[in-house]
Amino acid sequence: MISFLYSKISIHPVFWLVIAAGMFTGHLWETVIAFAIVLIHECGHAVAAYRMGWKVEAIELLPFGGVAKIDESREHPFWQECIVVLAGPFQNVCLLFLGLLVAPGPFWGMQQQEIFYNQNMAILLFNLLPIWPLDGGRLLHLYLERLYPFKLAYKRTLLFSLMALLSLSVVMVLFYPLSVNLWVVISFIALSIYKERQVIPLHFMRFLLALSARAGPSPKIRHLFFEPDTSIVNVFSMFYKHTDHRIHVEGKKDMILDDRRLASAYFKGFRADGTLEDCSNTMG
Repeated sequence: MISFLYSKISIHPVFWLVIAAGMFTGHLWETVIAFAIVLIHECGHAVAAYRMGWKVEAIELLPFGGVAKIDESREHPFWQECIVVLAGPFQNVCLLFLGLLVAPGPFWGMQQQEIFYNQNMAILLFNLLPIWPLDGGRLLHLYLERLYPFKLAYKRTLLFSLMALLSLSVVMVLFYPLSVNLWVVISFIALSIYKERQVIPLHFMRFLLALSARAGPSPKIRHLFFEPDTSIVNVFSMFYKHTDHRIHVEGKKDMILDDRRLASAYFKGFRADGTLEDCSNTMG
């Protein structure tokens, strides 16, 4: 397990910047504690994913936590996704109790205990904010995926995250206008939201690829109704995660298309601007 974590973990340049700022301002001890907390937090995500058989491609440490890059060619159950997201904050809760057990000690006095408690609580609470890519933002995304189609859920998650980040920035201006570290983190989150918005089409293609390769049945079935001249791209935009779709073509009672076959036909070269009627004729 240790070798697995060591081979996957990397530190984002922004985190190095925050560490350097802490050292140059005379807060070395606080910086070391923050680094240890973030490392343990992210290891919680990685170990949970590893134990459930997920393929973890990389783990990047950030000032507020980290990002575990998972192979998106496979679709994972909703409950597993929730456990992986919550595993990080759970480590912070465990650290609260661990801090009480080790204090006081020869190398851990009340001052260190107070620093540890404040740092841990700050990272825990900040991470639970409903802002992408924080854990709270990822939980929001999982919830919205239950309510909306895949692509729309992604867009609404990022829109809500941007609004929440703007609200947080107003609070920062009013109460912590000179906190360089917090402004660096907020700037990084804003950049992350922008970059994530740009790659939604890529995530959507991976979602369709996982759908086409899905073997077993999904826990939910949705019946979708479209006109024969509806493009398959518009049909795909109505697909939900963790769901099987039965596509009914209006005016043709016997024409019911399967979502997996439709996605497979798309990846086998069917025209992106093709209609449901064209696809049904091709699929026979």
